[in-house]
Amino acid sequence: MLIKNPKLSRRRFLAAGGAAATVLAVGSNVSVMKAVASSKNTNTGKGDTKHIYSCCAVCVNKCGFIAEVNNGVIRKLNTNPNFFKSRSMICARGNAGAKIPYDPDRLKSPLLRVGERGEGKWKKISWDEAYSYITENVMKLIKEEENRSTIAFAATEGMQEEFYLALASTIGSLNTVRHPTLCLASNIQGYSSVYGTFPDGDLLNSKFVVMCGSNRAEAIITPDTIDMAKNKRNQTLVCIDPRATKTTAIADKWYPIKPGTDLALVLAVINHIISNDLYDKAFVEQWTVGFDELKESVKKYSIDWAANETEIDAKEIKWLAEEFAKNAPASVWYPGRRSSFYSNDVYYRRAIAILNAIVGAWDKPGGLVPKSAVPLKAHEIIYPFYDLVESRIDTGKLDFIKDMVDEYARGVIPTDAGVYLSEKDGSWPIFREAILKREPYTVRGMFVYKQNPVESVPNRAKTLEMMKQLDFICTIDTQMSDTAFFSDIVLPESTYLERWDPAHNLSGIQPIVVFRQPVIEPLHNTKSMFDMWVDLTKRFIDIPEFWEDTTEDDKEYFVEQFEKMLKPEHPIEHLIEYQLSGHKDGFKKLMENGCFWIHEKPVFGTTYKKGKFKTRTGKAELFSQRYLDKGLEPLPVYTAVPQPEPGEFRFVVGRHGQFTHANTQNNMWLLEAYGDTENACWISAKVARERGIKSGDRLKIKSEVGEETAKALVTEYTRDDVVYYVHGFGRLSQGLTNIYKKGASQAAVIKDYVDTISGNAALHETFVTIEKA
Repeated sequence: MLIKNPKLSRRRFLAAGGAAATVLAVGSNVSVMKAVASSKNTNTGKGDTKHIYSCCAVCVNKCGFIAEVNNGVIRKLNTNPNFFKSRSMICARGNAGAKIPYDPDRLKSPLLRVGERGEGKWKKISWDEAYSYITENVMKLIKEEENRSTIAFAATEGMQEEFYLALASTIGSLNTVRHPTLCLASNIQGYSSVYGTFPDGDLLNSKFVVMCGSNRAEAIITPDTIDMAKNKRNQTLVCIDPRATKTTAIADKWYPIKPGTDLALVLAVINHIISNDLYDKAFVEQWTVGFDELKESVKKYSIDWAANETEIDAKEIKWLAEEFAKNAPASVWYPGRRSSFYSNDVYYRRAIAILNAIVGAWDKPGGLVPKSAVPLKAHEIIYPFYDLVESRIDTGKLDFIKDMVDEYARGVIPTDAGVYLSEKDGSWPIFREAILKREPYTVRGMFVYKQNPVESVPNRAKTLEMMKQLDFICTIDTQMSDTAFFSDIVLPESTYLERWDPAHNLSGIQPIVVFRQPVIEPLHNTKSMFDMWVDLTKRFIDIPEFWEDTTEDDKEYFVEQFEKMLKPEHPIEHLIEYQLSGHKDGFKKLMENGCFWIHEKPVFGTTYKKGKFKTRTGKAELFSQRYLDKGLEPLPVYTAVPQPEPGEFRFVVGRHGQFTHANTQNNMWLLEAYGDTENACWISAKVARERGIKSGDRLKIKSEVGEETAKALVTEYTRDDVVYYVHGFGRLSQGLTNIYKKGASQAAVIKDYVDTISGNAALHETFVTIEKA
């Protein structure tokens, strides 16, 4: 199924994709790849040509590659045959990363705002001027508020993020907020409540896979995306999604489920498996607790009832349940990574985890498998104990939270607090609301690293209002994101192709370690986050007033550790060597292969060898006493989600193969592959006929919190009651010249409901109206 027809020939796509097509042909056998490709950091070919190991940063997968650099210019990013996590492949999106250092829109020097916020008036300043501006503002706000936590820190994941969080610790703020509550926080919480960990699905060996809301053909996760395609002949793939994605194109069955009823489906499947004795009795008896309570709880969820709720035929639900049980333990109801669908999403994730457990699909080939990691050493710095530090703003009892929970969920999740918030991650929706309400105290400054909350956090108008309320905003990025555009000062980070990054553990069924080294010298007046942390920390060390609320001993001990870390001539290289020092020749192997591993083949059965799960009871907790003690439902309970009124549509989100969230839309190679410079709003053919809408017509999409305009894409591949458009368009930053004010923004129309158990944003609870513009 081709929803779009990109204006890109096959020849041009292969050119843009580099080695991807070649690798795809032989990537099923790593040893074959090793025979046909080998690269080292040596000069080869004509002129000054080098092949240099590093890893990608275009998405979260961090796939290993070999950069081909000729006379100091990146010519191509080739696959690293040793990097088995991507099955020795690199995608076209990753290959487009070669353009990033040469992007005319990239940030090239520190910039200070000289006009109003959002006016786009900047002046170039030196790093010395930038550091002076930052330290003066930080000192001013801390002194006036008598609270170091008045400075907030927002970030997304990355291999230099640890140094950004180190800056937060140096300054002494407890207010850090990260990307997981816009991503997979509810997934992690739901699965962890059952297994004590968030597992991977072994798609390479699975015989029966259910993708419910996951779109692995476009939202690429290695090795799952590759394994799903490679194992197609031996696997039944079922897609459950209100719209047909590219994953649906390779699926055996597609169920366009009524949005909001996913939990009803899973509970009915559990009931059918239990009531027909299709579950794994030996596993349930030895390795789980709470089965009797579960059995009683799901009796009311019949297949006929679920068919009425989900609008999936009862015969299909019966088939789904029986096939899932029959193929176990090589069955996976895929965990996915997408953010909360609804406010009660943790209960849905718990139900999926329970379903996999009762059929014994745990820690065996083809089932769910706990992640493992390569042990790495870490440098630890003990930060001073400061007196002027308040607790996080998004924890504790907060009256405003009740307004962030849709009415239907108020009886099953808390309405006055976030229950399981990570002390490092927090909850973006609650965090922002606390700043706006100035509860429990006032936050006046914010650093932002690599993240773009203006476009990534639901309800863009609120994010802009929050930023107006702040006295100081510093954004660190490689491009002029929307958030950077509304900041006071912008610091340019060197791209991942121009810097060293520490060794990083890619945990999973086949854990592997990657690192980064410069493949070219920095092209502009940029720095790594590590260098910025070091430079700013040195500045603060030299300010006596900065240390007035701690002891001299604490300061001296911190400074001693900090300076010790910087003693080597090349501190990041030295750090990497130290990280690998627990493995014989670890650093040498890492540099020779571009990655480091202990074993290539997956390891199954660690749970059974250890004799317990990582839970309070040591077993898979179908019934959660921990949840009951917190006032939560100990077993998943279905609550009907409100459906759109006549004339309304549910807005749903999803991913596209060319883009990583809202980060890569300005990349011309990827825009060309996408086939357009703006997104389009999917609307069902039936609704379009009724309203006289044709593809290409301009539509006005309006919600309770915002309004956007986009062209129509009339399609048979979506339900009549939903609309959708690709994330990352309709941008406000004039610095993103290829996509500035082109298309429609998701953040502008999605309402900011929250799942209070995990703190995740609930992205599928927004209703919109559609009319011709």
